[in-house]
Amino acid sequence: MMHMSIEEYQKIILKQTNFQGKKLNRQLQGKINRELGQNFEQQVETIAEMYRLQKLAIIEKTPEPMKILKHIENGRFEAVFLKSAQPDFKGILKGGRTIVFDAKFTESDKIAYQALSEHQREVLVQYDELGAMAFVLVGFSNGKIYKVDIKTWVNMKEIFGHKHIKQTELEENHFRAPQTQNGIIDFLGIF
Repeated sequence: MMHMSIEEYQKIILKQTNFQGKKLNRQLQGKINRELGQNFEQQVETIAEMYRLQKLAIIEKTPEPMKILKHIENGRFEAVFLKSAQPDFKGILKGGRTIVFDAKFTESDKIAYQALSEHQREVLVQYDELGAMAFVLVGFSNGKIYKVDIKTWVNMKEIFGHKHIKQTELEENHFRAPQTQNGIIDFLGIF
């Protein structure tokens, strides 16, 4: 039989409780971040629909290829992704130019280089090299949206001196997506 003092026992319990609390906080923050990211993507899809209605561009959300492993109930299922994530959106501009981009949202005052996976960066660079408009659309919690071309993203360490871009740097370097007079974000600048 193991003997321990009340203080030792309390330390063990406190340590376990703190660990579980931190784990729950991370899970909650992860859920919040996913929902904010989905809201941002919905905003981008709404703007894309406006471009389509005005016959300026057709931009579609890229579905993530997945395989259903098990049907649960009420339309829910367990699934796995089949391959690396692709950029979020692809399409074509009036006149024939291809467009491909990823949408990232942050509550922070900066966006990290690693927010884009290596595979997503490679795909965007390949499209850019073939003449497509390739970029990362970055949304911040204050509602401002910035369009960062993939060459700037890939070279951010050399350009900004670190592997992230601060919102102030995006603002200073004129990356903010323009707004129309009625407040619509025109991230392509074509309205």
